[in-house]
Amino acid sequence: MKHKEKIILNTNGNKNTLKANKILIPVILLIGLIPIIVHSFVYDTNLAQFDWYPESAAKQTDFFFAWKMIAIILVGVVMLAILLIRYLNKKEFKFENSFYFLMVYALFVAMSALFSSHKYWVAHGTYELFEPVWVVFVYMILCYYVYNYVQEEKQIEVILRWSGIGIAIVTLIGFFQVFGLDYFKTSLGKHLMTDTSWWNQLDKISFNFADKTAYTTLYNPNFLSFYFGMLIPLLVCLFIGAKKMWHRLVIAVAEIFCIVALVGSRISSGFIALAIGAVILALVLLSRKKKLFAAGIVVVVIGMIAAGVLVNTTGIGQTLKKTVVGTYHMKDQFSLNDIKANTDDVELDIWNNPLYVSYDLGSDGVITVVCKDADGQEIQTTEVDQENHILALNDERFANIQIQPIMFTDNTAGIKMIIDGVEWDFSKNDTDGYEYLNPAGKLVKFENPKVSKVFLDDAMSNRGHIWNKTIPLLGKHAFMGSGANTYMFEVPQEDYISQNYVYGANSYDVKAHSWYLQQWVETGLIGTLALLVFLFWYLVQSVRIYRRVDLHESISWVGFGLFAAVLVYMIAGIANDSNVCTAPVFCGMLGLGLAVNRMLVKKENLFVKETAVSAESDTAVKQSIPKAAESEKADTAQMVQNTQGAGVTESSVRKKSSKKQSRKQRKNQK
Repeated sequence: MKHKEKIILNTNGNKNTLKANKILIPVILLIGLIPIIVHSFVYDTNLAQFDWYPESAAKQTDFFFAWKMIAIILVGVVMLAILLIRYLNKKEFKFENSFYFLMVYALFVAMSALFSSHKYWVAHGTYELFEPVWVVFVYMILCYYVYNYVQEEKQIEVILRWSGIGIAIVTLIGFFQVFGLDYFKTSLGKHLMTDTSWWNQLDKISFNFADKTAYTTLYNPNFLSFYFGMLIPLLVCLFIGAKKMWHRLVIAVAEIFCIVALVGSRISSGFIALAIGAVILALVLLSRKKKLFAAGIVVVVIGMIAAGVLVNTTGIGQTLKKTVVGTYHMKDQFSLNDIKANTDDVELDIWNNPLYVSYDLGSDGVITVVCKDADGQEIQTTEVDQENHILALNDERFANIQIQPIMFTDNTAGIKMIIDGVEWDFSKNDTDGYEYLNPAGKLVKFENPKVSKVFLDDAMSNRGHIWNKTIPLLGKHAFMGSGANTYMFEVPQEDYISQNYVYGANSYDVKAHSWYLQQWVETGLIGTLALLVFLFWYLVQSVRIYRRVDLHESISWVGFGLFAAVLVYMIAGIANDSNVCTAPVFCGMLGLGLAVNRMLVKKENLFVKETAVSAESDTAVKQSIPKAAESEKADTAQMVQNTQGAGVTESSVRKKSSKKQSRKQRKNQK
């Protein structure tokens, strides 16, 4: 009977383990498998209604984002259903105070979406992004779902092991791309990533990346800073915590592949984030001992001074400084600073010299161009190309300008101004005066966007100009944002000067190239602050734990690795954007990190548990005092009786007994 009962108990244990592992399937899908999805998705951008977007590009084909978005939403619905069933069954939910701030963030995400002026894209996602409000909610659900259901170290192993399959695929594709072996350029890759209707035109499929550049299944090389920025420190910690040699060998190989793929992305922000993160993590570990921490601070200060010297005295340092800080404001770099399409003329600002250009169409069909300076003096022109009727201005201030009278396809007269080799086409009508024919092929009134001058325009690989355009939007969204996935409708897309000089025609600011700035615009300042409090709560909690916890345990290194992954992601987020390729991995790791922290606090009786143990000890001492007192009285009476004949007084016995009592009390307190 005992043997049978044991078998039954083992069977029930296996069933419970299997059930617990099934609960983790959504987590494994989001962290490991969804990032590898790459398949064609044809859609209508619904952007042709805007003047800055061409009618001919209304239909687009996406390969890397749309199906990931759909998969994320479907898995999110499953997780929500599981949580709802748990609630209906009146089972206990795990919770900690930091989640209140995540709830505040969720509230402002919902409010910003509800009151958005761009509801279609809030719900459906936008061109080159596909991160609608539903996806943002799934990120939050994923984080809490992992925190709630991961309760044992074995569950963490299950998640990391099975997610590792998808992570390995992403890494291997990027690794081989670095050596010119691009899976997406092979016949197999093209067949798997397209519908059958594409199979007779696979040669037309190509992605505009430099040869031997790693982009893997994440599409944008910038996103590799997020992905491998998380994996590299996590793998280091897993290597340290691993107990078996073959585990360490596999992890070491995976680490090498990740580093090679990140190098192949040719993006420096990932390594900058890793370097900053490494310094912070080292200080956290050194803070376990005060002397080592003090020495670490000294080393960091010396390192910062040395880095400052190297940056300003070496060629590599100067290059790095120019990349990060930038070198110019656009108005100081290019001759064309401003354009105004007025009623009677087009006003150009060339190196702070105003130039007014207009034209007249004669009855004979001849277009006459008139140029004037700030004083109203007409500037003479010379025809330098008789065949194309191209005119040059006889003024040194405008030596870089040529003007050509043209007729548009609808027999509308106009002028083409060629400034520094860049063409600008203008026409006029009786109603609006002069208008600019933009790269989208639409006549519009030329309006320069309002920009700040906080950053140099080429800082962080031209992110400075995007941030300068974003900063004026922040005041508008101090309370509520524009809604998830709507940044591109808030930032001015009519930035034609920077497009023509730097980014290229028909390029759009789909994202802010800063997770935090984009959150502010789309969710509002209050929602963004709530999110930051939630994230920093976890970071501070982790610092407190890993300054104290026993690092001889594997689970401690897993937790520290997750802490490192989250930290590096947050640093990289300063210059990169949330996306459906990497954000699910981050939110899953964040939830795992919170769960591991909870387990470590419980396992090693940290923080709250220490207070509870102390209280229980105090109660035990209080309860033992009356018993000790009774025992003391009995011992004293007995000693008095035994010693009366020997001349020992009661008071002396009590003194000895009192000493014994104090020793007993001290023993109970210990």
